[in-house]
Amino acid sequence: MGLPLMKSLTIQDLKDIVIGATFLGSGGGGSPENGLKLVEEIAKVTNEIKLVSPEEVADNDYVAMIAGMGAPKALKEKGFGPEALYAFEGLERLYSMIGVKFKYIMPGETGGFNSITPIYVAAVRKLTVVDADGTGGRAVPELGTTLYNLYGLPVSPFVVADRNGNIVVGWLANPLDGHTAEEIARHVTVAFGMLAGLGTWVVTGWQIKNFLEPNVLTKSLEIGRAIRKAKEEGKDPVKAVVDVVKGYELFRGKVEKIEIRTVAGFDFGRVTLDGIGDYAGRKFYVDFKNENMIAWKKPGEPAAMVPDMICWITLKGDPLTNADIKEGIELAAIGIPASERWRKHPKAFDVWRHILEKMEYKGNYIPIEKLV
Repeated sequence: MGLPLMKSLTIQDLKDIVIGATFLGSGGGGSPENGLKLVEEIAKVTNEIKLVSPEEVADNDYVAMIAGMGAPKALKEKGFGPEALYAFEGLERLYSMIGVKFKYIMPGETGGFNSITPIYVAAVRKLTVVDADGTGGRAVPELGTTLYNLYGLPVSPFVVADRNGNIVVGWLANPLDGHTAEEIARHVTVAFGMLAGLGTWVVTGWQIKNFLEPNVLTKSLEIGRAIRKAKEEGKDPVKAVVDVVKGYELFRGKVEKIEIRTVAGFDFGRVTLDGIGDYAGRKFYVDFKNENMIAWKKPGEPAAMVPDMICWITLKGDPLTNADIKEGIELAAIGIPASERWRKHPKAFDVWRHILEKMEYKGNYIPIEKLV
């Protein structure tokens, strides 16, 4: 899937990336509506973005990671943009102390909003985007549930910025302490009116090539394009997506109910689907913590679990986040095996275990291909 040469992304490509990344976001990663708004902002600045594969980044070049943090409601009301630019400026100021200049930027996770956030910064600041992320081509609920954390890449120092250019810098006693970084960043985000830019995980080209996930934007683009073409040609977009991602159709059904409770800044909940078509007469349950964590064929019998991905797309071909799901919508749940970066690490499941235990799953990781 990797592209050997630098390529340019057009505005249409960016729109396709938003749709594909929303799908890969596994129920989280930010609403496509917010991602598409950022694409409109990008279009005011430039009509093409430079994208390079990790192989094209020199081993000792530094790459910045910028993401958005905050409440979906605040995002909707205020819009987003300056926060990310100030977060990047904060990292620039920090790293200039040791003589580092950034040419490159990358997304921390894949999702309808956070895939586009660093691309917006790249457009305004004339940077090149690296086709990689730190989560295995999906969105995740915590700084601890990342490849960065799994492979021991320091989260400290980090910066949190608001739209007025207020920047808070975090230095941790333990530079690998993602939990404390998360607590600080979330509290600062609350102080900043529930919306902030986050800059952290400055990595080298060598670290990206050895520990992080390549070709995630290319993959999002392929998925978004496949969905758009299927809709234009009147084909089944669900099948089109399953073919591109080499995944599994887990279920099709109507959303019977969605329960959400917000605890400590996270949306916890469950989506219940009532089967339609081939799945009529059956139910399907998905438990989430912002992102989808575990799917159940019936109580006590899992259909898929993290780090494998459980992704939503409506039968009409619109990928959805859990924040956008409403009762009555007809949805397909698609399962995708986690990337090799997750699968080959002996402690990969341990970073998720504390979440699944809250969802009544006390067992070990079972790969999706053994459950379908």
